Amino acid sequence: MAFKIVPSKALRLTVAGCNAMAWISSIIVVGITGYFLKKYPHDQHLIFEMCISAIVLGLWLPSFVLPVLSAYKFYYALPNFIFTYLWLTAFIFSAQDYNQSQCELNAPFGGSCNLKLTSEAFIFLAFFFTLVSFAVDAYAWKAAAVAAAEPVHPEKPVEPPAAA
Repeated sequence: MAFKIVPSKALRLTVAGCNAMAWISSIIVVGITGYFLKKYPHDQHLIFEMCISAIVLGLWLPSFVLPVLSAYKFYYALPNFIFTYLWLTAFIFSAQDYNQSQCELNAPFGGSCNLKLTSEAFIFLAFFFTLVSFAVDAYAWKAAAVAAAEPVHPEKPVEPPAAA
């Protein structure tokens, strides 16, 4: 083999850590977005950000415990793939809302610019850790498939019969 495969335990711990960081980021996004939704007039972008982060709060709770178990079978590869794009969309929405012209005048109108930019930063962190978690999970899945396809007992090489 041309390269050494990273031990699966290290990959599982990386996935668990990235999922935990995405979950922690979504806690912060839920708090800030919930504050904006309660206090200020809002638009659909805030509702989208709240929905994505609230779904992650519910679905990702076992995601940083399951990969530590030896029976983990890359359960979060597909959800990480899907939520990578949802977090990216939420980040684009927040960047459009908070980085154009004056921050205070964009939705939610009158909200603290520091909170808006903090929410944007943690949305990006959730996107980044979800992307890394998906990439590591996909790599581990591929490495496990390659390891499973290798023969357990390779046969001796067959030598052609010697010419008489």
